[in-house]
Amino acid sequence: MDSEHLTPSELRGLYGQPRSLVTEAWATGLEETTRAFISTSPFLLISSTNVDGFIDISPRGGIPGFINIIDDHNIQFLDQLGNRKLHTFCNLSHNNKVGLCFMIPGVKEVLRAHGVARLSDDLATIKSLGGVPEKNRVVVIVTLQKIFPHCSNALNLAGLWSPETWLKAKEQGIPSLLEMAESLASSRRGAGKSVEKHSMKPQAKI
Repeated sequence: MDSEHLTPSELRGLYGQPRSLVTEAWATGLEETTRAFISTSPFLLISSTNVDGFIDISPRGGIPGFINIIDDHNIQFLDQLGNRKLHTFCNLSHNNKVGLCFMIPGVKEVLRAHGVARLSDDLATIKSLGGVPEKNRVVVIVTLQKIFPHCSNALNLAGLWSPETWLKAKEQGIPSLLEMAESLASSRRGAGKSVEKHSMKPQAKI
């Protein structure tokens, strides 16, 4: 088998079939359990597709409840001013399909969804969600089309919520945002500067 061109049937031959509970664990709208998860989640990842067909993934966060559930098929949340690159928002102008991954600190399961998104700069809506125009320019509204849970395997392997696995940035030599930004810009411009490589100590075993 060519590892670059494995067909779905070849992949099934390698992995086998999922349990029926897994394949049946989805819905086109929210119900009691998924409402509870989303309303408690303070963090999500949103994926979108750029004009070249590549996927962008961006984090969004807030206090639990920052994701407002409009009804069984629609959710919305305020955007917070960030780096102003607007990758996700510009992507939506030509392709409104998005993927979502909701997470809750300390909870190893993840809730996933996909749907279509749109942006609104309606001031009344922004204010109704507790936003202020100076900090919150738009509301992201997502119409959910499929919602399903994801198992805890990845978070278990990463030890994501286990304090003993957390790295201390300065002690581990992890580059800061500013250091990475300057290094990336310098390497892209071909400035010829030798950038010191940051060595990271192995993470604690889980």
